[in-house]
Formats: sequence, C-alpha cells, structure tokens
Amino acid sequence: MKFRNSEINRGIVGLSFGVASISGSIAAFYSELFDTRIRYTGLVFAKEVSGAVVGGFTSLISTLLVQWSGDASWPVSVYMMVTALAALLCAYLARDILDVGQRNVTTATKRDALVGVRQVMDDTGDHAR
Repeated sequence: MKFRNSEINRGIVGLSFGVASISGSIAAFYSELFDTRIRYTGLVFAKEVSGAVVGGFTSLISTLLVQWSGDASWPVSVYMMVTALAALLCAYLARDILDVGQRNVTTATKRDALVGVRQVMDDTGDHAR
C-alpha cells in the first residue's frame, strides 16, 4: 500500500492534536492525584519510575515479539492494546480527585499577599518604582 504525502501529513496532524489534548489534561490530573505537600515528589517518582520500567523495555519486548512471530507485526499490536487497556483500567480505578489538590492549603488575603510581596522585594533589594 502506497501512501501519498497528504495522507501522511493528515495523520501527523491528527496524531499531534491527540497528543496535545492528552498532554494538556494529564498535567491537571497528575497534580490532583497527590496532596499539596507531596505533589512534586509523588508525581515525579511515579511518572519517572513507570516510564523507566515500562518504556525502557518496550523496544526490547517489541523486537522479541517480532522475532518470535517470524517478522509479523501483529504481536506488537496486541502488546500495545494490552498496555492501553492497562492504562484505561488504572485511570478508571484512580481515586476520586475532586478537591484532593486543595487540602492543607491556606488562603491568603489581599493584604497578606501584598505584605509578602513587599517583604520579598525588601529582602532582595529589588524595588519596583
């Protein structure tokens, strides 16, 4: 099957929109999974360890599956579908994140915020005039 450049370009644009929509929403989802005081440590640890374990072995597993099947690509497709189903299951089983990101947060008044800005400016020697 021969593809024309316009078909390939449409596929790339469609894939780009899909990746952008996932990347935009996943940041908010990840930040609400963890409490405010452990958000960055918990998020980075979970994301990077899973990326190293799962993503690091994907090319090895795919190569072994293609060799095992006699140069057929269907086992790699099945592997991708299984990992996608695992991701969907994890997203479904994720705890309810409504208001999780707002725990242990104190709200400053306007006056407190302005005093804090003045203190920082006085400490750094930067005075905006």
